Amino acid sequence: MSSKPRSKAKKSKSKSKSKASRKVETPKEEPIENNDKDKQIEDMKKLLAEKDAKIKSMENQIQEQQEEGKGNDVEVEEKKEDNTKQGAINDYPELDLVFLMDCTGSMGSYIKKGKESIMNIVEKVKSSEKADVRFAYIAYRDHPPQDKTLITKVHKFTKKPQDMRNYLSKYKASGGGDGPEAVAEALYDAVNLTYRKNAIKIAVIIADAPPHGLGCSGDGFPNGNPNGHDPIKIANQMAELGIILYVVACEPSLSGFKGAHDFFEGIATITEGRYLPLTGAHLLPDVIIGGAKEEVSLQKLEQFVQNKMDKIKQENPTISVDEMNDKIKTEMQAYNMESYENEVEEEAIYGNYNRSNITAWGASTSLADGRSKQKKLAQPKANFSHKQKQKTKKSKMSKKKVGKMMNRVNKKSKNAYY
Repeated sequence: MSSKPRSKAKKSKSKSKSKASRKVETPKEEPIENNDKDKQIEDMKKLLAEKDAKIKSMENQIQEQQEEGKGNDVEVEEKKEDNTKQGAINDYPELDLVFLMDCTGSMGSYIKKGKESIMNIVEKVKSSEKADVRFAYIAYRDHPPQDKTLITKVHKFTKKPQDMRNYLSKYKASGGGDGPEAVAEALYDAVNLTYRKNAIKIAVIIADAPPHGLGCSGDGFPNGNPNGHDPIKIANQMAELGIILYVVACEPSLSGFKGAHDFFEGIATITEGRYLPLTGAHLLPDVIIGGAKEEVSLQKLEQFVQNKMDKIKQENPTISVDEMNDKIKTEMQAYNMESYENEVEEEAIYGNYNRSNITAWGASTSLADGRSKQKKLAQPKANFSHKQKQKTKKSKMSKKKVGKMMNRVNKKSKNAYY
């Protein structure tokens, strides 16, 4: 791309930001008197309704102009909110997706299905006119002497689906050596990619084996990654950077490794991501897109939550997390604030699963710390033949949603709140 179009984009972005700062009103933070509260809430509802109508009108205008080949001449007004510093206010802003895939010999029965899943996501996301998407791909196997072909191979971000096809065509299932693989190395490469500042960042790892150092029998590197990369520390770094991790588990192989399921779901939890068995691979495009919708709607509200956290903490430095959550949730419900929710059916796969070890991994600071907290638990037999369902819907603020936003604010600020 030439420098001239980039300059034009920056100018449009600056202009959009300027207009948004003039036209988008932000609810005042001052205390509301009892006799005026109902009136101010009604005024806020009207303001939000008017703003939603303007946004919808602008989106329709942009779509019409794009169909006529004039999309580049449309000036996007009121598409930039000061609270979020995001790009266009629509369901799909900038999106950076990176796929990490185990390409060892044990993946023979899964790798074709995994490749199909990746391309389904690439094609479906790219086909949306509202999406500005980039894709990256990281293939991984194992460390020598377990595997001498490759540890990881990084293919940087591209906007072309054909590039992704070319990346995927380079790798077949081979090598690997022992059971665990170079998972930590692949995660390290993913966190060190160059992401766009305002993009929704999602990493999807497709795996049938755990990382080294989890305590599995026959592990060639029982002390963990030989280069010193700790997957728990990397997951926490992802959370600080706003990178959401989706784990696609090639089952039943992955659950054949002791503790692998709990570990992978634990690191997904750290980043507020998802853990999905590959039997649900048909859902991946909808799950990733649904996740992007959820992320955008939550980010629009995250600054509001942070402002409230600042105020509440200043007024009561010793307030508990639950009390803070209740205060913020009550106020957001009073303003009828909503967000998208990405619902994925999981209980039918793993049953009434005891999540104690998953929770322990999610609260760990390192691989060694997580291992020391693991307990022996009896778990129900998984039903991998069940076909999962997914839906994305709008819903009101709940304790879980507010907690997710609070946790993100806290992690991005390196635990400054609690």
